[in-house]
Amino acid sequence: MHYVIFWIMVAFVTLIAWFSLPILFRWWASRELAVRAQARKAIVLTYDDGPSDVLTPRLADLLQRRKVQATFFVIGDNAMRHPETIRRMHDDGHEIGNHTYNHLNAWRTGPLRSIRDIRKGRYHLKGLGIESAIFRPPFGKSTLLTLSYNLMRNARLAFWTHDSRDSWNRLPIHRILEKLHAAGGGVILMHDFDHPRRGPSPEEHPEYVLDLTEKIIDFAETNNFRIIPFSDLFDKPKLEVAKGLT
Repeated sequence: MHYVIFWIMVAFVTLIAWFSLPILFRWWASRELAVRAQARKAIVLTYDDGPSDVLTPRLADLLQRRKVQATFFVIGDNAMRHPETIRRMHDDGHEIGNHTYNHLNAWRTGPLRSIRDIRKGRYHLKGLGIESAIFRPPFGKSTLLTLSYNLMRNARLAFWTHDSRDSWNRLPIHRILEKLHAAGGGVILMHDFDHPRRGPSPEEHPEYVLDLTEKIIDFAETNNFRIIPFSDLFDKPKLEVAKGLT
């Protein structure tokens, strides 16, 4: 009986660690992003789940016209179907990160299958000439195994500080701008697929993302914020970031 209780306790502790440690890591990483963005008075535009047929090229045109560089976390399957879009994004100076190959939710997928999805996404990006050192987990969710795998490969896990909720319940644009102003910058989560699978008026998604992007750029120019790629938040010694907290 004592052995049974012991192994039940081991299983319970393992289960808690499997999910809770990645949650704590995400909380810490998101807080660090907020501190770094505030210290630099910076805004990072990030787009998940592309490239898409319609929205991504329009978004690239807008960013090129406004002379702004963003960070795209692409799904490997989509990247392989739109290699010309990936090349254009790269040539325009945008940062491209791995977002897995099939966008599997690590909390609902077997651990080895999740690892394969991460590896396959990175492998296919490499086949397109993209060596990416940043990874954004689908839905922002990791397990202890997927978190450990990325950390051992020195992949930077790229979370966010502000969610536009464009994939399910779009926030009014003025609220996002208010949050950016109050926080002194941050990392914005958006999506460059053509249609969300849930939420009201999915057909309005492309125009919302384009309008939000343009208004954030206007806001940044008016209020002297810098718009930079994700990895540029880490381009200075951590000591300088710490000074921003004092």
